[in-house]
Amino acid sequence: MTFREKEILQILKSNPMISQQEIADMLNISRTSVAVHITNLMKKGELLGKGYILKKENYVTVIGGSNMDIQGFPNNPLVMHDSNPGKVDISMGGVGRNIAENLSRLDINTKLISAVGNDLYGNTILSECKNLNIDVNDCFISDEYSTSIYISILNNDKDMQLAISHMDITEKLNESFIHSKYKSINDSKAIVIDTNLSTEAIDFITRTYCHVPIFVDTVSTAKCLKIKNILSRFEAIKLNKYESETLSNIKIENLDDVKKSAQYFLDKGIKNVFITLGSDGVYCANNKEMFHIPGVKIDIINATGAGDAFMSGIVYGFMNDFNLNETAKFAISSSLVALSHKNTINPNFSVDLINKTIKEFNL
Repeated sequence: MTFREKEILQILKSNPMISQQEIADMLNISRTSVAVHITNLMKKGELLGKGYILKKENYVTVIGGSNMDIQGFPNNPLVMHDSNPGKVDISMGGVGRNIAENLSRLDINTKLISAVGNDLYGNTILSECKNLNIDVNDCFISDEYSTSIYISILNNDKDMQLAISHMDITEKLNESFIHSKYKSINDSKAIVIDTNLSTEAIDFITRTYCHVPIFVDTVSTAKCLKIKNILSRFEAIKLNKYESETLSNIKIENLDDVKKSAQYFLDKGIKNVFITLGSDGVYCANNKEMFHIPGVKIDIINATGAGDAFMSGIVYGFMNDFNLNETAKFAISSSLVALSHKNTINPNFSVDLINKTIKEFNL
């Protein structure tokens, strides 16, 4: 599809009964042009006839946090309890939102269910997501709560040294609200959640939509504990060394320990396990195979979005019927692409660039 066709299709998803003239007015083009684009969409099978009946698509629903990221980059080694010269960037963030953007950039139809305030930051997030062809029609918009803000300070290794997240609004993604979006979630090909959601919301989602493969990003050692008693409900889990230790109670000091930890998660019922080990690579496991992929050397520009990119790679692999090895390599390459750009989301993130990176690093 052309960019304009995607724009029109997104409008029709939001309002199937809209007129061609209304679409033309929204896009500042002629009604005749709209008619031509709609005819092309019908020829391509994206519209099924009068009334603009949309073809049912495979799509991923991401349920999780959205926020504005404020990141500080020091010019020199950090000095605690002091003001450090450096640079500050502001960009869209949130684990769920980041994963949704990455998936959309990989041409996966993506729906984001998140919570934002009816404020400047919230409106910016919704607008930019729409521009990225992410469906945000089911997001919660609050007049009471402000949009979440995440403030992080990076160290000289370009990794997060300290952060504070203000995400009270995420509590609005409760059981009642999630239930109100039943049709959208139930028709998903896959669901991705992050543990910024409340324990109750995670429990409800994983019980109600257990027939849909659910992928979980554990986010942090504190928040990952929300899923400790329901591990069997997940298609795949992505977690780092410390989150793995927290959930499995297995101290990781070598690859044998990682293998034991991965086996713990498999024994709990998770189908696919990905344990990231920083510069030491990734350990991958399912009931058919287990293996370690060593880390590769790369000049890290910003490590903040690497985990979110990795998760999007896992989901892409599922949507394209990759085996475990293919999925792992695609996910690792996705994280490498993220590490190579100053923004949390690399604006060049794409299937072509990821495949090129796989070849470049001989993964």
